[in-house]
Amino acid sequence: MANLEKFTQQEIPYGILQKFGLTQEMIDDLPGNVMRRFLSSRPTPVLPVVTENTEGQKVKSFARISLVRLADGTVDVCFAPQWEDEDLSKFTPEQQEILKNGGVTTAMMPGKGRCFVQFDDTINQVMAVPVTIINQNISILTRTFTLDDTDKETLEEGGVVQMQVNGQTVSAGIDLNETSGVRIADGDIITWQEDAKADRLPRYNFGIFGCWLADDDNVLSYVAEDDFGPELLAEQKRAGAANAAQAQMKMN
Repeated sequence: MANLEKFTQQEIPYGILQKFGLTQEMIDDLPGNVMRRFLSSRPTPVLPVVTENTEGQKVKSFARISLVRLADGTVDVCFAPQWEDEDLSKFTPEQQEILKNGGVTTAMMPGKGRCFVQFDDTINQVMAVPVTIINQNISILTRTFTLDDTDKETLEEGGVVQMQVNGQTVSAGIDLNETSGVRIADGDIITWQEDAKADRLPRYNFGIFGCWLADDDNVLSYVAEDDFGPELLAEQKRAGAANAAQAQMKMN
């Protein structure tokens, strides 16, 4: 499979992000695992963004963001906005059940033909990619790992396969959040399923300039240090004490 595009922190287009209310301080304060994901062209958790409507009023919304490299080598930002609602009624009851449970199914989509579809319940969007594109990537995966016809059929039906690579267990399955549409994880099928939740963050994520707060859906909001209230000040003190204790233990 093709490798994900890698970026350096110096390539982040802070000017573009600033236009959408994401300051350099906010971006640089992203938790380490989120920053690593961002610099690997994978989408972040849902972040707050600010735009202007036709009347010039500031409008707050939410979106996942990811970095893309353009044909001329410059770096831009792609936004996956959070919609108020996604109408799943165009799918059959069976398909709706699969989508609501985070699974992948196939369906005829207007203008795209038969697609693999997946529902992102955090941003209320149905992702759809033509079956022919994903099947091409599955064919590459099949040849790379010498999978049999049964495994290939399982993948094409939206299932997950488990295999041995250099004595290690590896699992693969369709995930439209990935650039290739196929996600590979070290471990068995259960590990593959849990890998999608690996970037879940704690409630408080302190940085240099402020704190990212994660809600129950892993949606992030930012508070600058100058705006910390009693709760955040107490948590910052507690986190600082915990970090100092860990550092002391490493020295002993």
